[in-house]
Amino acid sequence: MAHKYDVIVVGAGPAGSMAAMKAAEGGAKTIILEKYRLPRFKLCGGGIANWLVKHLNIPEEVLERQYKVLSFFTPPNYERHDINLGGLGYFGVYRDALDYQLTKLALEKGAELKENTHVEGVVKEEGCVKGVTTKDREKFEGDVVIACDGALSTIAKKCGMWDMWFKEKGETWKDQMCFCVGVEMRLGEKVITERYADSYMIFTGRDIAPMGYAWIFPKRENVSVGLGSMAKTLEKKPTDYMNRFIKNNPIASKLLEGGEVVLKRGAWIPIRNAYKPSYDSGLLIAGDAAGMVSPITGEGVYYAVRAGMDAGVTAAEAVNSGDFSAEFLSAYQERWVKSVGNILDFQDQIFQNTVGKILALEDEKEKDEQYEKGFVEAFNIFVSVIEKYAQQKKETPKATTTSQKKS
Repeated sequence: MAHKYDVIVVGAGPAGSMAAMKAAEGGAKTIILEKYRLPRFKLCGGGIANWLVKHLNIPEEVLERQYKVLSFFTPPNYERHDINLGGLGYFGVYRDALDYQLTKLALEKGAELKENTHVEGVVKEEGCVKGVTTKDREKFEGDVVIACDGALSTIAKKCGMWDMWFKEKGETWKDQMCFCVGVEMRLGEKVITERYADSYMIFTGRDIAPMGYAWIFPKRENVSVGLGSMAKTLEKKPTDYMNRFIKNNPIASKLLEGGEVVLKRGAWIPIRNAYKPSYDSGLLIAGDAAGMVSPITGEGVYYAVRAGMDAGVTAAEAVNSGDFSAEFLSAYQERWVKSVGNILDFQDQIFQNTVGKILALEDEKEKDEQYEKGFVEAFNIFVSVIEKYAQQKKETPKATTTSQKKS
């Protein structure tokens, strides 16, 4: 027996929860199908923007720590370069707590949630997506399916979107992906405050992560440590890079000294650009599933939240009008391009003009030598742009960017 809904959202991450919230708010009978039981751990540095805290009323208990400084460490001497974030800065969270909070916002608006539900198939009629099937052979019929099922999206693959995004361009999905590994290390609140204060940290270097970087995000009792690199540049197992970073890096080894590893995870993250088209008849795609991640920072939560909202609004409009055609649903892409797409495209321009030029170098030695400089340059340009944008919107006071050596 099939279950009938107006809108089916696959995945209860930030994009999925916000899509369901807006769809339900718009009057659509909406269900979220989530593979795991909430709350569930997600590999993520866990830094979220002030905008999310402010506009979604994220409760204080979800906010693990406040960051006012982003600290870079670059080879060969790993000198420290600080970027002062200004305003309220960023906030450190765990994705299990954050995602659960966002899902509850959707439920408050009338959306339903079905956990432990592994979606593995798509129902199509005359080229239009009309629902999904699960590993347990359940069938959910819907007028609009919103795919928010992560970087390796089952829905996007089953609907032929990967063929358009990658194959037809002569690429593979790995050309667009980073692979990340992460650990949670317990240090205790007192030690964390003494060592990190209000900073979170990024480390570059080919030995750390070729064509990528490592991060340390301090929380209350634990620190989130991770690294990611373009999938095709990894020369060793990701865990080998991680172990070397924790034990041998002259700065990180001291910052993490005495820490107890309490959890390990790995994950794929899209890193090059947002995928278009992000819609088809009866189908919308948002968040990591549509590549909506900063090519510079690897941040995806903010973009997922905003695009998820755009997807939910569009889905509700489709339900109310009775039009589920690709032409009608294209309004979704117009929305997310305005809300987050333009800034993602601009970040891609920054990436191409800095890191991209270095990646194109034929001399491997020169590429290694220049990569760190290009990466930090990209970050500084991006932060400068965000400062100007914040000034225009008057959401945060002006931040200052400094580069200085600290002992």
